[in-house]
Amino acid sequence: MNHARDYEIHITYSAAPGDQCYVARVAEWPGITAHGDSVEEAAREIHAALELALLSAQDAGIEPPHPAALANA
Repeated sequence: MNHARDYEIHITYSAAPGDQCYVARVAEWPGITAHGDSVEEAAREIHAALELALLSAQDAGIEPPHPAALANA
């Protein structure tokens, strides 16, 4: 089973009008995003979203994207 810690997370700052927050994305699973007022908050939120997505995929019998970090493992 894949774990949230195995996925590559990108966190950037969005200065777009109305945003002004940190946006986190899962590299291997582009549909999962989260945001926060700080890098730490965005990281916590994306980790929670990713864990929920992994559990939902498991419950539905869907194979989630393979973590890039484990490609050579």
